[in-house]
Amino acid sequence: MKAIAVIGIGNTIAGDDGAGVEVVLRLKKTWEGNPAVFLHVLEGDHFEIAGLLDQAERFIFVDAFEGETPGEIVRAAKLRRAFAPSFHQTDIASVMACLETLRVVDPFPEWEIRGVTIIPPAIIGEGLTPEVEAAVDVLVEEISRIIQEIK
Repeated sequence: MKAIAVIGIGNTIAGDDGAGVEVVLRLKKTWEGNPAVFLHVLEGDHFEIAGLLDQAERFIFVDAFEGETPGEIVRAAKLRRAFAPSFHQTDIASVMACLETLRVVDPFPEWEIRGVTIIPPAIIGEGLTPEVEAAVDVLVEEISRIIQEIK
């Protein structure tokens, strides 16, 4: 079991919605292969996480959330419902609450959500806007510091 898992959530063909995925891709450049770190991307069904909960003691989920100002960093501890609208079937906080209630694994891992606000994409296309790109850089630095502290 790894000490920490970082799970990027999003869709890279929907522009800024791929911010969480991009954070994980950038973290892989430094941390892939580290025995304490599990890096993974969820681009579809959030319930896929049920099969991964035994991979780490702590999970950090990184996603994009609708907001009025793109590029703001959002952090939240364990939540029972989403703190911002999600672009997916359901939000990861609701999925995790459901899986914990079902006792999918015991002990259930610690988890938190970090993200970046975006304006919902009007057209399909890859790439991040400059504001979201800057926020992704900040999230990569923050999560890298967390990983360094657990080594």
